[in-house]
Amino acid sequence: MNLTIYIGIAIGIILQGEIGLIGAGHLISTGTVNFWLVVLIGTILSTVNGEFFFTISRLSSKLIKSKKLNDGITRAKKLIDKYDAPLLLFSRFVYGIRNLIPIAFAFTDIKHVEFSILNVIGALIWAITFTTMGFASGKAISLFLDLKRYQMLILGIILGIAFASAMLKISKRRINYEKR
Repeated sequence: MNLTIYIGIAIGIILQGEIGLIGAGHLISTGTVNFWLVVLIGTILSTVNGEFFFTISRLSSKLIKSKKLNDGITRAKKLIDKYDAPLLLFSRFVYGIRNLIPIAFAFTDIKHVEFSILNVIGALIWAITFTTMGFASGKAISLFLDLKRYQMLILGIILGIAFASAMLKISKRRINYEKR
């Protein structure tokens, strides 16, 4: 059963990172899953995401075709010029352009090894932050509700919210694409 829960948490993180980690934090507060294992899963998945966008962008500048993407990268480059390495460490907290920041870094002179080290550290900071927030809110909710009793319901709600959020994003992109 624990493996199923960890797979569900990973899916939640993939679909909607913060929601998955906060929900996992609630499950940690019940003793169902391990804090550091959740942080490890979140760190790995977030690191792979950053590496994917950085590597693909480094390998192929042909990836950048859409005006909206170019505008986002231009905004991200301005942030890079202003904040440099700390931006990469905290890029996961910059909603709206967080996936564009690794792409923008690919067009700078940063070495891949340097990017990777900052990427892992940033992913770890992000995973610890949101998992801790979920744990703390889970402990607070436990004062009023038996979370252990409803843990599978919590997991289902987390996955439902994550899936619905992901589908809304896809639908919004599709509608915006069709308007062009």
